[in-house]
Amino acid sequence: MAIQLKEHELRVLGVLIEKSLGLPQYYPMTINSITAACNQKNNRDPVMSLTEGDVSSALHGLTLWQLVSQAPPEPGARTNRFRHEVEKRFGWNAPMRAIMAELMIRGPQTLGELRTNAGRLTHLDATDHIREVLGELQRAEQPMVAELPRQVGQSANRFTQLLGGPVPQSPASPSASISPLASPPATPVAPPTDLAARVRDLEARVSALESKLLGT
Repeated sequence: MAIQLKEHELRVLGVLIEKSLGLPQYYPMTINSITAACNQKNNRDPVMSLTEGDVSSALHGLTLWQLVSQAPPEPGARTNRFRHEVEKRFGWNAPMRAIMAELMIRGPQTLGELRTNAGRLTHLDATDHIREVLGELQRAEQPMVAELPRQVGQSANRFTQLLGGPVPQSPASPSASISPLASPPATPVAPPTDLAARVRDLEARVSALESKLLGT
């Protein structure tokens, strides 16, 4: 059965991966710290306002998918902490985890954006390396990413994660839908009308000249 995560589950899983790579000293995470990280105003798209109840529900769903587990309690700890299990579940290495985390918390991105954003979590080489990693994620038994068609006004294609389900089909962009057959025909009424008026005007002038010539 293919995994299909809800929006809140994607955000929580992305946050757990992000913090495990970028701030390992604060990982595993409590529900309170996960909630705060999910609701950050920067580095998040879309910006969310999750409650601890929302996060608890998301953690429960991710646990059922075997993507999250409760970490062993530390001596004297009063709160439970949680960790992701994507390495065990999918075999993702650090570049894969960084890229997938960024796609889950920031949404679709270009190769250049992924190099910048995921590069803050782990070492990434040139964009060719990132494309290779994306290719591995695309060829997984359950494809994890997809390349989106280039939209009007964009200079590069973007990539999106597929753990939230298939990419919804968007209407074709104007540039993609325009073709010679699809273009509306130009209105031919005005030119013939103007021409007819000019002919009548010339005929009237010729008739006036003839009248003058005949009258002399």
